[in-house]
Amino acid sequence: MTELDSAEPSASAGPRAAGPSPARRPRPGEIPRPIVVVSLGVFLNRVGGFFAIFLTLVLADRGYDAGQITLGLALVAGAGMAGAGVSGLLADRIGRRRSLLLFTLLTAAFSALLAEFRGYTSTLVLACLLSAAVQAYGPVAQAVVGEAAPAEHRVTMFALYRLALNVGAAVGPLIGGIWAAGHMDTLLLGNAAVSAASCLLLLALPADRGSPRGTPEPTADPTTDRTTGQEAGQATGQATGQEAGQAGRGPLGDPRFVGVCVLLGLISLVYAQQTGPLPLAMKDSGFSTGAFGALLTLNAVVVIACEVPLSVVIQRWPVRVPICLGAVCVFGGYLVNAVGVTWPVLVAGVLLWTAGEMLISPVAAAAATAAAPPGAVARYQSVLGFCQSTGMSLGPAVGVFAYGLGATWPWVLSGLLGLLVTPALFRLLAGRR
Repeated sequence: MTELDSAEPSASAGPRAAGPSPARRPRPGEIPRPIVVVSLGVFLNRVGGFFAIFLTLVLADRGYDAGQITLGLALVAGAGMAGAGVSGLLADRIGRRRSLLLFTLLTAAFSALLAEFRGYTSTLVLACLLSAAVQAYGPVAQAVVGEAAPAEHRVTMFALYRLALNVGAAVGPLIGGIWAAGHMDTLLLGNAAVSAASCLLLLALPADRGSPRGTPEPTADPTTDRTTGQEAGQATGQATGQEAGQAGRGPLGDPRFVGVCVLLGLISLVYAQQTGPLPLAMKDSGFSTGAFGALLTLNAVVVIACEVPLSVVIQRWPVRVPICLGAVCVFGGYLVNAVGVTWPVLVAGVLLWTAGEMLISPVAAAAATAAAPPGAVARYQSVLGFCQSTGMSLGPAVGVFAYGLGATWPWVLSGLLGLLVTPALFRLLAGRR
């Protein structure tokens, strides 16, 4: 079984580094081109991601009632989870570049069609297909980052990728809000145009090829950047029977990895309380909508400013340390609300679950890369993405239901869940087979 807390790269990531290098932030010239391309791509997708941000308003603008909108949002969320779950399988078969181009082209096409077809059934079908294409991008892009990043800088490279994602997510709603105020009918065309631009950008990705399931790709000679037939045979022969069996089974044949992903999904479920019971609790305590927006802005600013520098420090820690510490921060950041929904408590809570996000997100993505056997990195990222997106999708509804049972229930349950999840994570990530 692969070691999730290993700092070494998987065989698919190329030759191992000769020795440890000092922890520092990579210079711009040291960032591999594939990481630059997919990071700029995710930035564009988030800037132009009007579909995900304004779907509720688009459906309301078309005259659908609350029940129709609720059904639509549920179906769209399910389609997005499915897209994240299957994207890795396709990417490991046909290659990263082709998969990302396909998903981005489909995003552009479905966005344009959704702008034209306004019937309820056609709207839901196209919205579901669009959601699946949008969510399929992330796991494959993370596979590109994980495979291209030097092992000693992998966590920081994921943090840089997330920096582009978060900056785009901060700018997108501002642009979309201004646009939607006077041109709601053309909003989705903007989504399509940005996706088309992202397709052109993705053409700069190096060409790759898919690998058959269970067949490790040979490692290129680092001095010649090519692999001879003899070297390919040696590289294939060096894969152990265990590695080949794991690649053939894929991530679902790795129970420890799946267990970690499920637990990370539960952390995502709690993290998503920011869009569920938290705004309700603030409203019931007399806070304005602007106050809630200010807290989310605080989260975005801290992540954008601090995640990359923090990643330079934590990339040398054993994986279980930042992930378990991040779990404590996420669960504790919502548990504190049980004390009372006041400004000091809210700010402290936001800072805590924001710290948890910064500790967990880049490390979890890097660990999924290290855990994957040759030829299965995208599938491992896909399982991680599926579990986390499922938690984010279900979290708000679960939290609102708990809030309906009692104002402190979401926060107490978050704390109790933390008492179960954190020790389980520590055990699974402890490197014991």
